[in-house]
Amino acid sequence: MRALIKYLDQYAEPEVPKGLFRPTFFPNKEKRYGHCVVIPIYGEVSLWLDQGLISLLKASEVIKNKTLLITVINRHELSRDWVKEENETTLNFFKSFKSTLFHDFPLMTLYELSSQVDLILLNHNDEPNLFSSKEGVGKARKLGCDLALALTTTPVLSCKYIHTTDGDAVVDNDYFKIEQTTDADVLLHPYTHVGNYEQMEALRLYEYSLRYYVAGLKYANSPYAHESLGSTIAVRPECYAKVRGFPKRNAAEDFYFLNKAVKIGQIHQATEGLVRLIGRKSDRVPFGTGVGTEKVWQKMESERPVTFYHPKSFEVIKNINEALKTWSQEPQKNPNTKKLTKEILGSLEISDLNQFEELLDSLSFFKILETAKAQRSSPEAILKHIHESWDGFKTLKLIHGLRDLFFPEVDWKTANLWMQL
Repeated sequence: MRALIKYLDQYAEPEVPKGLFRPTFFPNKEKRYGHCVVIPIYGEVSLWLDQGLISLLKASEVIKNKTLLITVINRHELSRDWVKEENETTLNFFKSFKSTLFHDFPLMTLYELSSQVDLILLNHNDEPNLFSSKEGVGKARKLGCDLALALTTTPVLSCKYIHTTDGDAVVDNDYFKIEQTTDADVLLHPYTHVGNYEQMEALRLYEYSLRYYVAGLKYANSPYAHESLGSTIAVRPECYAKVRGFPKRNAAEDFYFLNKAVKIGQIHQATEGLVRLIGRKSDRVPFGTGVGTEKVWQKMESERPVTFYHPKSFEVIKNINEALKTWSQEPQKNPNTKKLTKEILGSLEISDLNQFEELLDSLSFFKILETAKAQRSSPEAILKHIHESWDGFKTLKLIHGLRDLFFPEVDWKTANLWMQL
């Protein structure tokens, strides 16, 4: 509880009351919820109201405890007019349900959608409450989860996990059952992309590229071998508070959030509670599924090869992890950069050994080893320190460096053959 209170007091968004909730905050003291889902909505009226919301209502009927949905309807100062219009349609839809206003918090409204489900709507569709264009989905996800976290400090919400998904996501009826399978700090729902539009084949290849990357990291024994989709995450309140919530980014907030979460706890990839992501054209964020699919589509249309990271890049990551494990057992030795660089390459051939060493050095690889040796004593503590510093972000940057300097991407079919070995 201490971590939660500290987070709410120091890091929660201004719309969320600081510290423990004041007694007058929640409009209905008799309300009690056992599950919670946060959903950012950005111009997704038909997708969410026709499919996503209905799927959450059905999933809530399967469980005994009531469910609280927290929806953050948002846009920013650069959003197109259609986003505002679709958001207004969503806002108007909920006006037909019984509602209760929050005292002192005019942006929030509580709606009773069914006997099993209530929804708190946060309205960031109108001036002067628009998001910054640099914040976007990251701020929306953080705001909703911050509010959920605050509610867990009161009798109103007693949930094991705060789930978060998206407006283009449809959940299976067993969505909440994954909470019964493990006590991990973070649960990741399985996912698949569905739909019927011209870019569907490109979307399938983009999805495969995501799975290929995670499979490559698993092959390399990386602790960061996990999916990173915001629409599939469920996190324990304590873990959420310790990593200080989602970063307020316009994209990749899920990647950076999980990159921190894995350093303090366990991430579990569930096999049930499938989330179906509806394929569609989208340029809501500067990179991600919509942009990635469009790039694949353009290559297919112009008959250019669709390429993935070279398998040798994952061989390098695997060699690094093996070398680090060996080195942590004898930390009294100073890391001989030349020797260690050669050990990492192993049988892999590259054009310039010095350039590879410079790439590692540019990512603070050798400095991280020196710091771990100076600050930690046991092999376990040294290795843990290294992996916390040489994290998923640095791993991705190294793969990009290897791609640009030594191992260009290969045709996806060639990469697929390697993955099946």
